[in-house]
Amino acid sequence: MAQPALPKDKSTIVYGMIVIFIVTLGVRLLCWHDVRLEVRQVQSAVTANYKTLAHLLIENGPASFFDPESSTSDPDLLGHPPGYPIFLAAAYKVFGESDDAIQILQIIADAFAAVIIFLIASELLPKRVAVFTGLLAALSPQFSWNSVMLLPDSLAILPLLVALLLLVRAHNREQIWSSLAAGVLVGISCWLRANSLLLAPFLLLAIPLLFKKGLRTRPALGLLIGAIIAIAPLTIRNAVVFHHFIPLSLGAGQTLIEGIADFDRQNSFGFPKTDKELTEQEAVASGRPDYASALFTPDGIERDRARVQRAFGLIRAHPVWFAGVMIQRATSMVRLERTPVTSTAPVTAGVLHYPRLVLRLVQKLFITAVFLPLVIIGLIILVRLRSRRALAVIAVLPAYYFVVQSVLHTEYRYVLATDYFLFVLAAVALHELIALVERRPTNQVQAS
Repeated sequence: MAQPALPKDKSTIVYGMIVIFIVTLGVRLLCWHDVRLEVRQVQSAVTANYKTLAHLLIENGPASFFDPESSTSDPDLLGHPPGYPIFLAAAYKVFGESDDAIQILQIIADAFAAVIIFLIASELLPKRVAVFTGLLAALSPQFSWNSVMLLPDSLAILPLLVALLLLVRAHNREQIWSSLAAGVLVGISCWLRANSLLLAPFLLLAIPLLFKKGLRTRPALGLLIGAIIAIAPLTIRNAVVFHHFIPLSLGAGQTLIEGIADFDRQNSFGFPKTDKELTEQEAVASGRPDYASALFTPDGIERDRARVQRAFGLIRAHPVWFAGVMIQRATSMVRLERTPVTSTAPVTAGVLHYPRLVLRLVQKLFITAVFLPLVIIGLIILVRLRSRRALAVIAVLPAYYFVVQSVLHTEYRYVLATDYFLFVLAAVALHELIALVERRPTNQVQAS
């Protein structure tokens, strides 16, 4: 596969950005038009928790976030980082309390995410691969569906992609500012979802492949310092309000316990599978009936740490079994989520008949049976070409989730960012398949 010509044609990049943004926005808006009411019934309890904190921030004021006596500092709101409620509160101030406005803002962010993965691919691979990558991200029903969910999962991806783009563009320049900004962006993503907490140190694995020897120290330090700067205010706030070291939020013990139960088919270990079962079990075991009512009140911090200890005790006792659990989880992350296609409305409805029909047919191809072979082919191609830099960038984020997220209870929306990089590999395979077809007539003529 030919490497991208240098210098790049900037006008082609700009046109590609515009087309991908417009296509992504159009696909997402069609999704929103057809399923905006349906998705509001999904994970409604989690959404209600986010909205509760958003309302408290508006009613009590931002300063209440640092007041231990305020209802804004209710420990039961510690189950998720506060970034999404802050986003909701800010949007409510500007647009009023409108779910439609929130969904439209998330759609716009998702359109920018498709543009950013296009830019990352264009830095590493031929332009056609970058265009295919952007279009796959634009058309993906997985991204469409999650972008209109009233949850932070798709929103948290954009800063991660921008962080990687900054690192890629800082290639072989001994400057600290790009990597510092990248670290800050990783930290911002952590405010939205706690899954990225260890990502900044994990990204250091890619530094040797992105920067020449002797030019690695400053980018590495910048990345770590930036992430610490972004995360520290929340950690300090938690220490002041709750008098404990809580980097982002609670819930590690809960997800460890329930994640083990997910794979304990025979219930051999007696671990609960749901939040309700967990709290009821704790109430009985401790003789505290009040524990049954909530995950984090009373004594939520101590209870969650006890859950962590209980889970790690089992992991130490059954390391081989748990390694198998991690492998199964990591394997599941390369499968595409079976989400509804963008449009569930009848294809005969209204002026959008033809776009809806075409998009539905295309999105039915976004299944693991189609994409996994393309991903494997793309990976083999890059390995054979020894494209170390491209492989490092493409693999580092999925590898992080394979290693770290596989320890915990996992849902597809938690690891949605991996699909962006799977699409890059699929685009590499598509590029080569098309190039093979383009070369075939020439070869036939030469042979004759």
